[in-house]
Amino acid sequence: MKRSTIRNLGRWMPGSFRQRVKRYLLRRSIDPVNINVVLEESASGIACRIDDAISFSAPHACRRELEHNATSFEGRAEFAALLEAAAGPGGVLFDLGAHCGLISSLWCAAKTGNRVCSFEPSPALVRRLAEIKELNQFNNRMVISQVGIGESNGVAAMLMDPVGGFVQTRHFDHSMWSAPESIEVSIETIEAASARLGVVPDFIKIDIEGYEYEAIKGSASFLSKHRPVLFLELHLNYLEQRKLSPKGVVELLEQCGYSFFTYAGAKLSAGDVYGTPLAICHVVAK
Repeated sequence: MKRSTIRNLGRWMPGSFRQRVKRYLLRRSIDPVNINVVLEESASGIACRIDDAISFSAPHACRRELEHNATSFEGRAEFAALLEAAAGPGGVLFDLGAHCGLISSLWCAAKTGNRVCSFEPSPALVRRLAEIKELNQFNNRMVISQVGIGESNGVAAMLMDPVGGFVQTRHFDHSMWSAPESIEVSIETIEAASARLGVVPDFIKIDIEGYEYEAIKGSASFLSKHRPVLFLELHLNYLEQRKLSPKGVVELLEQCGYSFFTYAGAKLSAGDVYGTPLAICHVVAK
């Protein structure tokens, strides 16, 4: 059954039943994890400790995002997957859509040799990134770029939520806390960012609010050549609202030589990725 058909049928189901179905689908696509995330608040900020193995601090303004990663099924799974990569092989992470810097901080905190290049187009969130970098004294191990990653280098008109601070290409359904503000965003490709910074990423985390098609298409040859592991949050609903095919994004990655896995390493078919009725699919491509 097509994804669109399943989603249309779901609109006629009671809300409680839809939530049960969503939890079931999430548990099929995101493996359960057993990590212990502890948050401790002090006057200087909020300390995040994971399995007593690593810790980093965040400003008080990051409370909501920290609680999501500490308590939600999706957030805990993302923390666990990135921590395994960071504490294991480690290396250089390109954090595309770095938001307030939790993943960037986790990456740096996991191993002293790790480095992260944090890309975030929102001026509000770049200030948060600077705060979290300073709070943890990551120094030159964390490089912040106020840019978006897309298909070509240039400038694009986008919208910013003045409450959440995040940036989107358009006002998607039920996505913003307040009336969006228009901003101009500097855009560069993954390949151009790699050349500018003088480093090739070992891993790339992509969470860019439905702009993932442009990011992948703009650096397809670079991804084919270097094959960094991708932690991809695929916003299928946003892509569809933009009249872009989620299947097309997945096929682009297949053409680059990628296969797909859950956060815990279970193999996924291409159809598992673009065919899910979930609004967002979390996948590792390698």
